[in-house]
Amino acid sequence: MLQLSGSLGCAPDDRGGRAWAARIPCGRTLTLIAALLPLVLNAAEGAPRPAVTAEGAYTAEVLSVARGGLRGGAVYQALAEAAVVTDLAALLGAPAGTVLRVSAIFPHGGDFGGTRLGDLQGVSNIAAYHEPSLFELSVATELAGGRLALCAGRLVADGDFATTEGGGVFLNSSFGWPACISANTRNTGPAFERSGLGVQGAFALTEQVTLRAGLYDGDTLDDPDGDPARYPHGLHVELGHGQGAFALTELDVAWSRGPEGAGRPGCFKVGAWGHTADFADLADPGLSHAGNYGIYLVAEQMLWREPGAGAGASGGEAIRGLTGFVRAGFSPGDRNLYSQTADAGLSYTGLLPGRPADILGLGLAWVRLSEGYRCAERAAGATVESEGEGVVELSYQVVLGDRWSFTPDLQWIRQPGGSRAVGDALVIGLRTRLSF
Repeated sequence: MLQLSGSLGCAPDDRGGRAWAARIPCGRTLTLIAALLPLVLNAAEGAPRPAVTAEGAYTAEVLSVARGGLRGGAVYQALAEAAVVTDLAALLGAPAGTVLRVSAIFPHGGDFGGTRLGDLQGVSNIAAYHEPSLFELSVATELAGGRLALCAGRLVADGDFATTEGGGVFLNSSFGWPACISANTRNTGPAFERSGLGVQGAFALTEQVTLRAGLYDGDTLDDPDGDPARYPHGLHVELGHGQGAFALTELDVAWSRGPEGAGRPGCFKVGAWGHTADFADLADPGLSHAGNYGIYLVAEQMLWREPGAGAGASGGEAIRGLTGFVRAGFSPGDRNLYSQTADAGLSYTGLLPGRPADILGLGLAWVRLSEGYRCAERAAGATVESEGEGVVELSYQVVLGDRWSFTPDLQWIRQPGGSRAVGDALVIGLRTRLSF
């Protein structure tokens, strides 16, 4: 029998004062067990699994700076993922739709962005601190005939808020969890690579309109300096020391979705986020602002659908055709790194004959460094004032089966780090992903 020791309560903190906290000293053991458990479950051939399912994935990539950036050269990066999902309705007789999800991640490899590129937005969306860690630990359920979905525990919000389906083909982080949130809140908020204690819900007002909201721990790293090495395994929970709370709300209007949707699907989303902690003024560090906030807009639309191609949700096949998306975010420039961000893209599913699931994508992303940040640079005597950073990405995802994909990728980074002092960079990438 495996025995775990730990403590839960009001514990002293080495920064002074006291905060509600939980510390489990066997973090590496727990995360490695979580990573290996799916392999054990999948190995049990013929064993009935009506209530427990396991899943996992391994993503590996090689990125190289062909021109510009800090210096040339290639770096290997990888991410191992594992999850166990338990149907509590089948196992314990809980209400229908109640599931427990436990997942872990293990990023490893080199540091490409920091050593080769020096960019702001993150050229790779799997780059993270190199330690195995707990990712999610949550319970979800459905009420009101499935119209209300609730989830609580250690959560990530980047798969539910401000999302675009077309952005999934790209490697650059700017097309995932938007920079208007990740760079402006505390330590990126509850998203990859660190979840946060919280609760979130989604209520279907109509078949086309959904309202989402979430409330989370204000600092997922539990460190004001943003050091992921302080509590690397995702097993530390702390509420206090001015961390505040982070909240999101979003209204999603969709059309031509679902099994009966034979048209061109699309959606429009408007959302807002807020943080209750104090944020320092960028131009005057002695000045503090009570709270922080931002808004974002998302529009996505299938622009052309191949006649008679792809059954979509009703037939289990990808809908072949051209889809476009655009997303923009705005935050006050006195306390945030970015005052404006935007990204847009086009993706074509099934462009080549005989390749119905392959996806070709062209994406553009841009962030504008705030006036407060530039004022701080001028006050510090910077010789070259920062402006912003742009990304152009061309990607082609080759789907080799239900569980394997292969993606060659090109990225042009304009003004890496937001400054003209660093030459524009050309990045060549190759990624493969295997799920099980």
